[in-house]
Amino acid sequence: MNILMIVTWYSPYNAELSKGIFHYEQSIALQKYCSTALYYPYDLEYNFKKDNEKGLLVYRRKYIKNRILNCMQCVKDFKQINREFKPDIIHAHVAGGAGIIATILGKLYRIPVVVTEHSPIELSRFDNLIIKTAIKWVYHNSRANICVSEDFRNRISEIYPKEKFQVIYNGIMNPNDIKRDGVQYAKTGFVNCSIVASFYDKEIKGYQYLLPAIKELVENEYNIMLHICGGGEYMDYYCHMAEELGIINNCIFYGQCQREKVYSILEQMDFSISSSILECSGVSVQEAMLLGKPLVVTKSGGADSLVNQDTAIVVERNSVEALIEGISEMIRNLSMFDERKIKEYAFHNFEMDAISRQYMDVYGRVID
Repeated sequence: MNILMIVTWYSPYNAELSKGIFHYEQSIALQKYCSTALYYPYDLEYNFKKDNEKGLLVYRRKYIKNRILNCMQCVKDFKQINREFKPDIIHAHVAGGAGIIATILGKLYRIPVVVTEHSPIELSRFDNLIIKTAIKWVYHNSRANICVSEDFRNRISEIYPKEKFQVIYNGIMNPNDIKRDGVQYAKTGFVNCSIVASFYDKEIKGYQYLLPAIKELVENEYNIMLHICGGGEYMDYYCHMAEELGIINNCIFYGQCQREKVYSILEQMDFSISSSILECSGVSVQEAMLLGKPLVVTKSGGADSLVNQDTAIVVERNSVEALIEGISEMIRNLSMFDERKIKEYAFHNFEMDAISRQYMDVYGRVID
């Protein structure tokens, strides 16, 4: 069986994977059961490029801002992709982006389409009737619509009550398969906590609430060290904010980190934090739980629907005070969280091979 992933975001050619890393990891993991390739029709550099990128066949196409012209170009590209790879199923990620292209190609070439939705409802522009109708067309013509959290399935079902949706979480690489870098990150004498969140958007990850919360906790004599994994254009902005708040010595900004470093850091933490305003899912939340770490999680949608009372403390979003209360409660009650129980919960729900088998069940039903 040949599965072609069509993705709405992905990292630049020859760059360290950051955007769309779960598309890559899912595609590689699925190779245990089927053949996979990836088509990225939103590249910013290459007019058309085909290469084996770290074990995955990847086709890239430079994005044309005119949607109609871009779709026409994708149809031209697909003649070569179909001839060379011969996909049995097209698996699109995000209905309002790759899903539209995939559905057009699926109809032209009579190939079934599966859609996994990753885009938060608040960012999907459902107030635009044309976009809302186009997304409905994608969901209606897909053979399976996958949501990456229970929260998202419930909310999208209210918008499109006649369409069917099921939940398959984002798969996370087994931590036992990730080599650690051997560096000591946790600081002695501190409560060490982490956040893994990019700085590509100024507000969505909630740093504007988290850093002031850390300031208040430090002023209330909590000896806390925040380890921050994530890169992006607004990192300098928040480094400067930490300096202005007087907590730069209580924050470590690592920038964009490879998976080995992220896991090495997370494994040494006392707990982790997700302060997001919006999340469709929450890969960093899943990673922390796979390593047995409890979390403080905001009600961002997807992320808080991934946890339970044994794995996390859930607080309101958009609130410095809520984060202060949640973090202080976590510090007081760290001994109440069972690392073994957190790992068992996470492995059962999020481990990559288990997720791959769920997708193979979907593909099998679609082919049948």
